[in-house]
Amino acid sequence: MKYANLHLHSVYSDSQLTPLQLVLIGKSLGYRAWALTDHETYGGVKEFMKYAADEGIDSLPGVEFYGNLDDVYFHIVALDYDMETPAIRAFIKERCDLRTECTRKCFERGVEMGFIQGATWEDVLDYADEGSWICIDHVIGALRHKRVLPPVGGIRELRQNVFKGPEPKSFSPQHPSVEEVIRVISQAGGIAILAHPNGKIPYVPQLVEMGLNGIEVSHAHLFRDTARQALRAAQQYNLYHSGGTDHTGAMSGCDGVNAVPALQGIDEEEYLTIKERRLG
Repeated sequence: MKYANLHLHSVYSDSQLTPLQLVLIGKSLGYRAWALTDHETYGGVKEFMKYAADEGIDSLPGVEFYGNLDDVYFHIVALDYDMETPAIRAFIKERCDLRTECTRKCFERGVEMGFIQGATWEDVLDYADEGSWICIDHVIGALRHKRVLPPVGGIRELRQNVFKGPEPKSFSPQHPSVEEVIRVISQAGGIAILAHPNGKIPYVPQLVEMGLNGIEVSHAHLFRDTARQALRAAQQYNLYHSGGTDHTGAMSGCDGVNAVPALQGIDEEEYLTIKERRLG
């Protein structure tokens, strides 16, 4: 039984559950600590941590960033950072605003193509909680709320034709360098974790040189061989162990046929090693 789930998403980015729902479901599954790590926003973190405290569950601030290194894209999770640090606040706002602008352009394209009818961009903004990293999930949520979803199969076609392909890709903001991401996390006193490192283990020495502090060793989509390699890399480079359910299983509302929440995450000793900064 895992003690802590340190990779979670909510309605503030691209998952289906509110912070309160995450807390209640996570508690029922037996987790005793966790971190909300929405993409490029901490909009729901304080709310999440308050509900966790009300339920007697420990929590850490979290957020997940995208980073680029030699045209290879990485996911870097920040844990236990100071949310009031100006540099990380500005960085998160910039990244969040860029994602929202990308989604707005895709939405307007969907209207022009006829895939979106009976709703406006203002409806999407009204649907999303303040501080959200607005993405296709909020668009679909707003359409559901207005009861103007496309016909059967329409959501699949909406995703494929409006939010995927060369033109939508051209709207996407460029990812910052991994080095910049790690530096911003470090400046906020946080721990930088390499998330779901399938295919990324060879980059660990370079990432450590940049200041990487930890690596996910448990994740529903982590290959078994990669999990073993991640553990070896953590030992070799003195890295924190992390992990969680991400977009999978009962604490997602998205997908995850391979997710067993009680088996994804880290044990109590691994969690306390992070919380107490035992690795320095």
